Amino acid sequence: MKKSILFLSLVLFSTVSIAQTLEDINWYTEEYPPYNFKKDGKTQGIAVDLLSEVWKKVGLNKTTKDMKIVPWARGVKMIKTKPGTCLFATTLTRERKDVLGWKFVYPIPLVNEEPENHVIAKKGKHISFDSIEDLKKYKGKFGVIRGDVGEGLLVGAGVNSAKLDKTANPESLVKKLDKGRYDIISYSFTTASTKMKEIGIDPSKFEIIFSFPPKPMGYAFYHSTDPAILKKLQTALDELHSDGTAERIRLKYSK
Repeated sequence: MKKSILFLSLVLFSTVSIAQTLEDINWYTEEYPPYNFKKDGKTQGIAVDLLSEVWKKVGLNKTTKDMKIVPWARGVKMIKTKPGTCLFATTLTRERKDVLGWKFVYPIPLVNEEPENHVIAKKGKHISFDSIEDLKKYKGKFGVIRGDVGEGLLVGAGVNSAKLDKTANPESLVKKLDKGRYDIISYSFTTASTKMKEIGIDPSKFEIIFSFPPKPMGYAFYHSTDPAILKKLQTALDELHSDGTAERIRLKYSK
């Protein structure tokens, strides 16, 4: 009897998890300029503006006020555990897609049309990496944001997780790099530079010492999100790329 009840509960939970409507989706993002950030009280960025246009196309009556800015680690927890969750802008990695099962609607155009996953150091440190193997051999620590793709790429490359010093947000990450708490960080140079300028750090003091192979960014969804919802959103996003809207939004934040 207990087994029957457990089975029925699992079936009902599975049905509820899948039976989400577009209106049910909760949209989570983080401070990750120029893709998603808040300035002068307004949520904006490439991913934000593009999603707003997607919503218009699919007839979803939502505004940027419906996008919740949270620390990245919290957003990751939500997409892992809460049906009806979308997290963006999210780099599409093998682990996230094939292991965690997140569903993606993509791509979000890259601001400089270049890879956004870097290893960064202060100039004059004389640290350089020519390959993944060099990363694995490095004896020092890497500064990363907890749950961010920068952490995932290092672990995926075989870097011992004990070498990763995790922090909560971009501001903390770049401050620690500037003060010498970190010799190197794994993060987007574009986003790091933007955050440095905001808090009065000169980005020209830093350099990219390694770039990971390029990976697309998009909108990640809870693993059992209805495929019909994903198809509708993907079609709308594809149309925005085809008609030039996505490129216009990218250029707006490339200045």
